[in-house]
Amino acid sequence: MSSEGEEKPNLESNSLDSKDHHEEQTSLNSTVLANSTLSQVPEGIDTFKEIEQLKQAYFFRNLLFAVSMILVAGTAIFSIDLSPSVLLGCGVIGFNYFWTMQFVRKLLQERKLQALDLLFSFTKFGISIIILFVAMQYFDFSPGGLLIGLSNIALTIVIYSFVRIMQTQKSA
Repeated sequence: MSSEGEEKPNLESNSLDSKDHHEEQTSLNSTVLANSTLSQVPEGIDTFKEIEQLKQAYFFRNLLFAVSMILVAGTAIFSIDLSPSVLLGCGVIGFNYFWTMQFVRKLLQERKLQALDLLFSFTKFGISIIILFVAMQYFDFSPGGLLIGLSNIALTIVIYSFVRIMQTQKSA
């Protein structure tokens, strides 16, 4: 398959000096470490327990998203007129969950609570109440649909609790 005109590499040549090879290997190792996924792990996470807690937080977030999608799809199939209300209720819970996670992450990093942090928390819930009020008062969203959407956090907590119980029984 190869033509005679192609030059074959000489594997027996000693063109690489061992010093050059060591420097290239060191440079390659530092490049690999800099580009590896280990460099993406947040600093301060050095114990297995902390990594396990992060996995639990990601699992809960994904479970909350899945329960929200199931509620929205279920109401779209069975009662189309409730879909916007359920979607808004799930959106309000998602909004609160996201900003609460950001708030808690900041508190854990700084290890102190400031007055501005409390104002942020009250503002977040105030915005949620205003959104729900406007939706019911001016857009005539169904309170039942909003309650179904808002119940996604309770359903997620129940499902998450069952999953945790099943995992502890399985490992015991």
